[in-house]
Formats: sequence, structure tokens, C-alpha cells
Amino acid sequence: MPLLSVHESGRTWFSADVYSQAVRDECTDLVKRADNVETAQVALPRLRYLLSRFPGELDVNLSHALVAEMTRVREGMLELWTEVHEKFPDNYRALQYRLRWLSRHQRVAEGREILERHYPDLPCEEDRRLSKAELFVELREIDSAKALFVSALADFPASRNAPLLYARRLREWGELTEALAVLDRLLASGQAPRNALAMAQELRKGMEVLDRHAPDWRTCGMPARIVVLKAAIDLFRGRSVRPMAAGQLGSISLITGSLGTGGAERQLARTAARLERTRRESGSISGRQIRGPIQVVVKSLSRENNHDFFLPMIACEQVEAYQIDNMTPARPAELAAEDSDLRHLLPLVPAHATFGTQRLVEHFRRHGTDIAYIWQDGAVLFAALAALVAGVPRIVLNVRGLPPVLRPHLFRGEYEPMYRALAQIPGVEFMSNSHAAAKAYCDWLGLSPERFTIVHNGVEHLPPEPNETDEERWQKFERRTAGATETIGGVFRIDVDKRPELWIDFVRAYHEARPNARFVLVGSGPLLPRVRQRAAELGIADRILFVGRSASVGYWLAKMDAFVLLSRFEGLPNVLIEAQLAGIPVVSTPAGGACETFTPGVTGLATDTVEAVDLEALCAKVGHVVDWRRSDPDLADRIRQIASERFSTTLMVQRTVDLLANPPAADPPAEQPQKYKRARAR
Repeated sequence: MPLLSVHESGRTWFSADVYSQAVRDECTDLVKRADNVETAQVALPRLRYLLSRFPGELDVNLSHALVAEMTRVREGMLELWTEVHEKFPDNYRALQYRLRWLSRHQRVAEGREILERHYPDLPCEEDRRLSKAELFVELREIDSAKALFVSALADFPASRNAPLLYARRLREWGELTEALAVLDRLLASGQAPRNALAMAQELRKGMEVLDRHAPDWRTCGMPARIVVLKAAIDLFRGRSVRPMAAGQLGSISLITGSLGTGGAERQLARTAARLERTRRESGSISGRQIRGPIQVVVKSLSRENNHDFFLPMIACEQVEAYQIDNMTPARPAELAAEDSDLRHLLPLVPAHATFGTQRLVEHFRRHGTDIAYIWQDGAVLFAALAALVAGVPRIVLNVRGLPPVLRPHLFRGEYEPMYRALAQIPGVEFMSNSHAAAKAYCDWLGLSPERFTIVHNGVEHLPPEPNETDEERWQKFERRTAGATETIGGVFRIDVDKRPELWIDFVRAYHEARPNARFVLVGSGPLLPRVRQRAAELGIADRILFVGRSASVGYWLAKMDAFVLLSRFEGLPNVLIEAQLAGIPVVSTPAGGACETFTPGVTGLATDTVEAVDLEALCAKVGHVVDWRRSDPDLADRIRQIASERFSTTLMVQRTVDLLANPPAADPPAEQPQKYKRARAR
């Protein structure tokens, strides 16, 4: 008889001294209960314990990996599923998740090789052929998946499962006409399962709505899923916006993907914290009442993914935070009136919009949200339609950098039609933190610059205090670079947008020109190993201190004589402002709104171009600002003063309140007729 243990929640668990049916049942129960991030985080330690006791049992391994999936942690998941699959190579689910994670890591060729090893040639059995098709879907190899589905329909004409699976995938890919044709053939056979009829009716009604609202949807060249999203938004063109009291801020939801380490996340957290502090202490800014409450709503606050980095900033000001991953999804039928066109379109919108709509509509309604203040493109995709469906009167779309059409790794086909449609909806407004970003969006979407309000970032001076580790690392670096007379630094995420390898190339060129220089690079990211390797290959690794992620950025800034940022893409980079608040002159590429952060020739300099940076000219400019600082003992104070006057948090909050408290324009400008062109990332 196994012993019992009691979890802190009061739940009784078996001690698992012996693997038994009780352990299998417990694994099943833990997976079932892990239906959101929080419950998964509670269940995971128990499953880790069971895995340590029974590392060779399939049920335990699968349950542990599935619950780890539910925690939304990305780091280490490919390795975890690889381990499970290698232990149990015949298990389909382990293979499925392994391929999914290989695809997410852009290792599709490797995934295809594994898939073909387990499913060689064309499987003769229907189930194996359909399984192989579904695995190609995991790899996002859609053409290969389609070929297998079509062959299954031809070779197994009496199948009920093949057409149903294929129709579901076609609907997911937005190929509505094809999906309905497959279902109609299945229904005509007289052997269709009940859910086939329901799916066909859902598709038919949705397509009827599209025929009325977008009669050219089959020939316009736009994927049907995107037409659906645009049509759903267009239904709100004539909406009546609930009036709000003039000069007053009601319930505000600031919405984004996470509170991770990015600049936009920091600004959102800082805005929410200052609004809530002001609401609590005085209730108004410049005569504008802040009624509140102030909320932050994010997709994920996963600690393991560092998505909660700025959570303490808002928590100390008692700002309410909500995690969309933990919200219970509603069915589309619960969100719109039974006879409305919207009810028939919602089941067919793209997956990201569906995710947000099913979770956020009820949240907005329950909290009486007056202003949905949505930050960044991805959040607009999952939250804007939800705000419309919920009847939120003010929807502010806050874009923070260059548009995704100029950033291929962020591009999605939904963005352009979505923004064009939203621009025609009463109560929808646009905001940016830089003139450069606003102009780029206007050029892309054909909008007037007057549609955008500019609110520059509010940045605070970072204290120069170190921790014990920082002091020790700096002293070791000083000894290693004894004789250095200048320190050049950078603070940024080590990813493709920031071009860290170009930064390393600059280090080599600058050190050749000025051998007494040393370099400090603060930040972490996916390219850090490659950057370290490149520094070693160039023979300059001993001149660079790779700090990694640090909570003491102010300390490292205080060690620098000049700050260098060589990004390809930027919004309004906080780090350039933070460097100036520390009295450091800056040199940057003119990416995005970077040049709006400094006064050329006074507090910083820009390279001539973003692309094809001339390293010799760059080194000359960096040397120039270092010499400024040496020759002018008052320069640091002037730089601090200029930056603090232009980018104070108080000014940022004031301008935000001015925007949110002023009544919106009565109606958006009429849309100019234009033929749809398939957007492509450049």
C-alpha cells in the first residue's frame, strides 16, 4: 500500500515509491489540471520528482514535458522533447513536439530528416500517411502536408477521417473554399461524422458574410484568413463610441506581449507606474482627472522566459497585472449576437487574433475598460479586434519602431490590411515614440502624419552603484587592460537588429587606430556566443569585457567615455538617452528615431547611413566625441541637462495624459480607394 503525501495546496498525492496505476493516474490528473501557466507551474515540481523516481516510464516523461509546455517556457524545450523522443523513438507525440520545436528554432532541414527516417517513402496505411502529413504541418512544410492529404483522399476514398483532418487544416490555412469542397464531398457520401456538418455550416455562413462585405475576396490575391480579419474590423466602421467625460481618464488597460527586458516594455511599465502613482497621490495631472483603474495586460508573465522583468516596477505602485495566457477562452458564439455577421466571422479569423479575442473580450467587458492602450504590432494583432468586439470606446495603437514591412523577421501578412482597416474605425488612434517611426508607418499605410501623436520616451537616470560582482569584474578587466586611456561601451540586446558583429568589427578597427582603448559590452541575447567567437577570431577578445545581462547598467555607463550603438532597426532607443543622462556622448547609426535622442554636434554624432557603415569614418567620429569629453570638463553636465529636459518621465506622462484625456476626432478620414497589393517584407 503506497504512502500518501499532502501538497501545500491540500491535495493528496501518492508517494510514488513503486510505479503503479496510481502513479499513471496521478500523471494524467496533473496534465489535466495544468490548463494555464499558473496551474502548470504548480504541477511541474511534482512531475519533476516523479521523473527522478521513474526516468524510464513513458507516462511520466510525457506528462512532465507536456506540463513544461504549459508553463510557456521556451528555453530548453527542444532539448527536453529531443530527450523524450530519443528515449521513446516510437512515440508519435514525442516526435510531434520535437519537430515543432525544431521548426521554431528554424532547423527545418534537420526535422525533415528525422521525419523521413521514421516515416520513409509514402506510407501505405491511412493512419500513418495522415500522421506524416500532420508532422509536416508541425514543420510548417505546408506543400508537403497537402500532397499527403490529397493522396490519402485519393487512395482511401471511403475514409471519414482523412477529409475531416484535411478540411480542418485548410480552414486553419485560410483556404475556405477548398475546405468547404472537401467537407461537401464527405457529406455527400452519407458517412460523415456529425462534426463535419457543423464545420461545413460554420464555413458556409462565414463565406456568405464575406460575399456580402468583400465580394472580391476569392480573387483579390489576399489570403482568406486576412480578408476575414479585415472584414471583421470593417463591421465596426459605423460603431457608436460610448462618450467619456471630457478631461478625464477612466479605466485604462496598457496591453503588450510581456514585461520582458525590451525598451518598449520598460516604457509601458514606467507609464503605468507613474499614472497609478499620480492617480493615488493627487488624482489629476494639469487639471485632468485620472479615475482609473490602471491595468497592465500582457500575454505572458513567465518568470522562466524573463517575461516578468519589469513586473516589480508596476507592482511597487500597486498596478494590477493580468496574464492573457491564464484567461479562460470563450467560444466565438459567446462573444457576438446570434444573428450578427460578426458571430460568423470570428471563428475564421487568424489564430493570433482568435487567441486574443477569445480571452480579452470578456476581460474588457468585466472591467469596463475605457481605453485600450495597445503597444507594438504583435499586441495590436491579438488585442485590437477584441477591444472592438468588447465595445471599448478609445483604442490607441502605440507603434514603437519601424514597421514590420521593413523588418522581415517580424513581418506578417495580416499587418497591413489590419492597420488600414483599423484606421477607418471611430475611436481608433495612432501614437508613436518617434517622428521617424510615425513617418515610416504613414508611408507604408498611406496615412496622413496628422493621424499620429508623438510621445517621446521618458527615461530616468540610472544609479551608478555596482554590486560586489561588478566591482570585482571591473577591477580584473582594468588589470587586464592596464594602460588603457579610454573606454568605449555599448548596452543592447545581442540580436540581429542590433548588429553586434558589426560592433565587434568596429572594436577591431578602433583599437587599431587607438591602441589604448578598451571596450565594455553590456547585454545578452541569442547571438552572444557567435559574437564572442568573432572577437576571439579577430584577436581582440582580451580588450572587451562581455558583461552579459546586468541590473547595474548605470555602473557600467559611468565607466564609459563614449557610447556606440550600430542598430539596423530602432524605435526611440532608451539606451542612447540613458547614456546621455550619465553624461556620456553617443555615436549611433541613424536607425529609426535614434537621431531624435541627441543633439548632433552637441551631445552626439550619427553615421552617414544605416547600411554599409564606413568603419574608418565611424572610428573618427567616436574618437571625436571622446576628445570632446576630455577637452571640455563641463560637457558631461551639459549632456545630462539636455537629456533630462527632453526626456523626463514627467513630460512623457504629461503628454500621454494629454492624448488620452482629449476627445478623439469625431470620425476617421475617408479611406482612399486602392487596389490591394500583396505586401512583402523588405
